[in-house]
Amino acid sequence: MAPNQLSFETTGLGRQRWINMLGAVTDIGEGFVALAPDTFNAEVSKHFLRVLQQQFGKKLAIVLDNAPYFIAKSLKKQAGFRGLLLEYLPSHAPEMNSLENCWRQIKAARANRLYLTIEDVKQLLRTAISRLTAPQVYHYLC
Repeated sequence: MAPNQLSFETTGLGRQRWINMLGAVTDIGEGFVALAPDTFNAEVSKHFLRVLQQQFGKKLAIVLDNAPYFIAKSLKKQAGFRGLLLEYLPSHAPEMNSLENCWRQIKAARANRLYLTIEDVKQLLRTAISRLTAPQVYHYLC
């Protein structure tokens, strides 16, 4: 598993809103994407790890980047309690993160577009995610 985050901004009626997206991909190319609230923190990350266990099983090794919400002590404590193995990528090494290619594909799909509502963003995500080429995780880890 290698979760990652991407944010979208909408501009409508003079105000801006953000929507965060968390994604994970398995070593065999299975993917999972979740939308997160405006504030992204360790509590949201802890919930995301629980959801990953429900989706993919209790025994998981999860590769994370060094974002503050992934290195929080409370997240590491929960992971240990739940039997998750957390491994961290080296700092400033996005080329080692298997999801970066997925984010590039989604960013390309959203380029040069204006989103007036969160629903517009969600529709783009549904379309873009269904067209993603899943990364081969072993190419990044081995």
